[in-house]
Amino acid sequence: MIVLFIKTKVLVSEGIAFLSDIYKNRRIILELTRREFKITYGTNYLGLAWSVVEPMTMMLILLLVFTYLRPHTSNEYPFAIYLLTGVIAYDFFNKSFTQATRSIKFHSFLLKQGNFRMAILPMINIFSTLQTHLIILALSIPIFIFSGIYPTLYWLQLVYFIFAASVLLVGISWITSSMILFIWDIQYIINILMRTAFFLTPIFWDMSMFPPKIALLLKLNPLFHIIEGYRMCILYHRPFWSDMYSFVSFWIITIVILITGVIVFKRLRPHFADVV
Repeated sequence: MIVLFIKTKVLVSEGIAFLSDIYKNRRIILELTRREFKITYGTNYLGLAWSVVEPMTMMLILLLVFTYLRPHTSNEYPFAIYLLTGVIAYDFFNKSFTQATRSIKFHSFLLKQGNFRMAILPMINIFSTLQTHLIILALSIPIFIFSGIYPTLYWLQLVYFIFAASVLLVGISWITSSMILFIWDIQYIINILMRTAFFLTPIFWDMSMFPPKIALLLKLNPLFHIIEGYRMCILYHRPFWSDMYSFVSFWIITIVILITGVIVFKRLRPHFADVV
């Protein structure tokens, strides 16, 4: 019990120190976020436009195809709109996770700056992807309105779900961004896992099609809380705590992932310079 208390105290103190470093390095973080965004899209002819055109084109194709192939879901919303909300949320998570995993590898020059916390780097990629995500959300509003779904105060809860997704992403990317320096094949494993998650998460299908026990098991998937959360805000108009089982299980799993991320990152950090 004493050992557990000491370890918890150390983790809390490290967490406070980490947040303090984020505040101290806030200008560097913002500058690196802008730099990352420019590197990603600045070399293309259309620049920033590609960050929006690519995902929006895919979403519009899905919207048109599924409007005719499958006009309705089991609820009162058109399947195309049900699908669109899920794809928007998944796209943010998928791109953030993929880019954050490679963040340390692509910013290895910062290893020479001993006073810079490398653990901040995954956040830079998440913030960079978030900019595109917010633009896509804004461009999707006319589509929702055209479909008879109008903005309400519940839409403000998207801030919570974006925050929740970001916290989960930070925890996971601490693990993957540090391990990928030693095992580059992890990027391919991540691609497979994210494709699998696309079909194991209620993006194309409705949770109501499963028996209650199976549904409870599927809700343990952290992405369920995020994707269904977007639908709570945009379609269902329900508070984010209305599915308490999903809410609690998400944060328990996320905290475990965060702690694991801290441990893995801390143990591998001294060896980063040897492999990049």
